[in-house]
Parts: sequence; C-alpha cells; structure tokens
Amino acid sequence: MKKEKVRIGLRREAFNKMEQMHPHQIMLYVALIGSSVLFLFLVVAFTASQPENSNFLKIEFPKFFVVSTVLMLLSSFSVSKIIPAYEKDELEELKKWLGITFLLGLAFATSQFLGWRELQENQILFSGVRSGAYLYVITGLHVVHVLAILLYAVRLLVKCNKVSLDAVQSLIYCTNPYQKIRFKMLTDFWHFVDVLWILLFFYLLFSF
Repeated sequence: MKKEKVRIGLRREAFNKMEQMHPHQIMLYVALIGSSVLFLFLVVAFTASQPENSNFLKIEFPKFFVVSTVLMLLSSFSVSKIIPAYEKDELEELKKWLGITFLLGLAFATSQFLGWRELQENQILFSGVRSGAYLYVITGLHVVHVLAILLYAVRLLVKCNKVSLDAVQSLIYCTNPYQKIRFKMLTDFWHFVDVLWILLFFYLLFSF
C-alpha cells in the first residue's frame, strides 16, 4: 500500500514538473528522446552489419575523432557558463561564452570532416561495405545535430549583441523569463550532443 502511494506521488510530481515546463522545452525533450532512439537503432545496425573474419576497421583510429572529443568537452564547459552569466545580467560575459561555444562547436564539425578524410584514406568509403556507410551516417547525423544547435546559438548571440547596445532593452532582456528558457534549451541540447558523442566515441574506439 505504501509503495503504491509512493508511486502515485512520484507520478504526480513528474506531471507537475511537466506542466511547469514551457511547451518549447517539452518539444525539445521529446525530440531528444527520438534522436536517442534513432542513434541506438543505427549503432545496433552498424554492429550487426560488420562482416565476420574481415579486416574492416582494422586500421588506426582517426586522430581527428580524438580532437573532436576534446573540443566537445571544452564546449560543454563553455556552454555551462552561459546561464550563470545571464542570471548575473553580465551581457558581455554572456556574449563571450556564447561566442566561445560557437567557435568550439564549429571546430568540432571541422574536425569531424577531417576525421572522415582519414577514413577515406584508409579505404573506408560511404559507397563501400554497409558498415562503412553506417559509420558515416552515424557520425554525419551527429554533425547535423551540432550544426542545428550552432544556428540556434548564433541566433541567440546576434540577439544578445543587439540588446546589449541599449540599456533599456538590456534590462527587459535580462528580466524576461522566456530568455532564460531559451538559454536553458541551448545548454540542454548542447550537453545532449556532448554526451551522445562521448558514447559514440568510446563505442567506435573499441570497434577499431
């Protein structure tokens, strides 16, 4: 009986939290869950498609994938500074961390392209065996997620820079609850792609 009451209480608490969320946040979280399922399916398909007793992936792990991981970890640190800067009404600090996060994300995407070049030099091609195609699809889809969040970060940075030029708009901007939600969505999405890449990185690392 007590366990049932606890379960009911937890369910009510979960529903109350969802009701307090902005619809855009709920849409984002639903999308992230969908993306997680998609990546899980692709990883399973990639694993199942690897031919037995072959030299596929018996090559040196792409160095630029390691560089990508370092860049992603650094960007995760920089994005964690955005909301504290906003809460302190420090728009210059906010712009700085938004800019740094954007540049690190752009560097990550670039390093991914260089990692694909390393794969091509080792004759792992998109048009080759199925496993190779899945490898490009998995890492490429992750880059698409990163590029999407980079566009959102640019939008926030441009808005923040415009507002910082006017004292009145700055005051309204820093006291608008929805603005904090937008930055929260940015950080949540960014941490998602960060954790996702770390998981993919170690999976691929032990696959080579």
